[in-house]
Amino acid sequence: MHLFKKIFLLHTLFFSVHSFGQYEIKINFESGIEFKSQTKLIKNIQNLDTRNEIERLIKEQDWIDEYSIIYKPLQRKIILNIKNKEPLFALNEIFFYDINLNKFKYDILSKDLIFVYGPVNNLEDIIKIINIVSKSFSIDKINYNHVTGWEVISTETIIRFGKNISDIKVKNFEDTVNYLLEIGRIPSIIDIRYKDGVAINYGSR
Repeated sequence: MHLFKKIFLLHTLFFSVHSFGQYEIKINFESGIEFKSQTKLIKNIQNLDTRNEIERLIKEQDWIDEYSIIYKPLQRKIILNIKNKEPLFALNEIFFYDINLNKFKYDILSKDLIFVYGPVNNLEDIIKIINIVSKSFSIDKINYNHVTGWEVISTETIIRFGKNISDIKVKNFEDTVNYLLEIGRIPSIIDIRYKDGVAINYGSR
């Protein structure tokens, strides 16, 4: 059994753990520090004694996408390379989801994210909305309820899709955005819930 007594030294993307006559452990967060769970991991490693315990702890982290452990017994070093999952949006401030809809615990540290709120059943609709709207607008928040459906809030405008994201609505939205870009005017509300067309409001939200 290899024992590790540890002291952390902060470097740009590396956290070094030095042992006294034992092992040096270096942790490389490839995506930087984005979650509180990362700082918690560093703290928890200080309480572990063996390589197996360290690996077991890493496998328990739902925010880790990929990792590698390089063990160098002759140099008395262990190098951890950790790549975290990249959240695309946060749902009800309970879970993160990445682009592949992998779910992991909401644990914000500092990140510009899209926040989604409401009783969402079909996560694919969120991805569809983000792909459609983010081509033209910066999305701050997406709301959903059973009465009015989907509402996207950006810095520039509010976009209302209704309950279903149909191909016709998508085409109406894209045609409307192209028209607005041509005339150089962005309305406060773009409402595409109607069968006969799109409602545009240039007044207050």
